[in-house]
Amino acid sequence: MEIKETYHFSPRDFDINGKRVSDGIPFREILKEFEYDFHARHSNYYALYLFANSQTMLLLSRSRNAKENMIYGMDLIENDFDPNTNHHIEEASNKKNIVVYGIDSAFMLPDKNGILRIDRKEKIYPLTLLIDNKMKAGILHLKYLDDDENYENTLIPINVDRNSFKCIKWK
Repeated sequence: MEIKETYHFSPRDFDINGKRVSDGIPFREILKEFEYDFHARHSNYYALYLFANSQTMLLLSRSRNAKENMIYGMDLIENDFDPNTNHHIEEASNKKNIVVYGIDSAFMLPDKNGILRIDRKEKIYPLTLLIDNKMKAGILHLKYLDDDENYENTLIPINVDRNSFKCIKWK
């Protein structure tokens, strides 16, 4: 099963630091509102994937005060999500840059040490960032893909902003 919602925003409303000019709210907070809306529309599901163009990913990274060498989002390979290929490309490329494959979900709760945790029971995982440069500026998709579609669960190392851990990814 696939559930997808499309969200619109105006990139011109944000400054160079990824904050909305009118009120200083970071784009990441706007994205969290989109995540809350997705869950409100589909109460049994949480968005697992963010699809957006590279300019939107840059806006997101700036809104999180990411270092300049942190590149948000993995490229679609032949219009498909292929984390293993992206991981191999990253390993073979310039080691100065770090590709951030995911960010904490708006629904991830901290443990007793304040570290945000995956909730496998509720299916709350980091939001996987996917770059689709065919998408127009100011549009993004949040998506849920059910694991019942013959995908193989594979543990691969990924870079997740704020937390570095292994996460279940679709092969």
